[in-house]
Amino acid sequence: MKKFQFSLQRMLGFKTTLYEKERNILAHLRAQRFTVEQRRDNVLLQMARAAAEYRRKAAETGVSAWEVRQLAQKKQSSDTLVEMLEAEMARLDVEIERQLQVVIELDREVKSLEKLREAQWTEWQEEYTREERERILELVSRRYVDDQAAEQQP
Repeated sequence: MKKFQFSLQRMLGFKTTLYEKERNILAHLRAQRFTVEQRRDNVLLQMARAAAEYRRKAAETGVSAWEVRQLAQKKQSSDTLVEMLEAEMARLDVEIERQLQVVIELDREVKSLEKLREAQWTEWQEEYTREERERILELVSRRYVDDQAAEQQP
């Protein structure tokens, strides 16, 4: 009997490769989003530190109008940057969700093909076992016939 060969092996290989590629894209998108989120948190932290320093200085020695204007400009700049970073995070969230759906679909297809391969493997094993039984039965029968013929010859 010929050895087992999954009829859709090339398709399974292609889908598995595609699944890995799409999964890597998803991981990259998640890493990008994490980086943008860290940048946003950094901007917010820097602004909070600057505001705390401003309050400390105002309480201790007072602040000039120039320092007030400088802090206001820094806050406006930080707010604009935070809005841009949050918009980028929202865009990445949409991309991540879309990519996640692609990965889920490919995972389902790969699992389906693997299940089909298992079914074909089981069917092949059963056929192989049946053929082996028939071959053994034929050998035993032939041996029995040969033994019977040998006993009847003088």
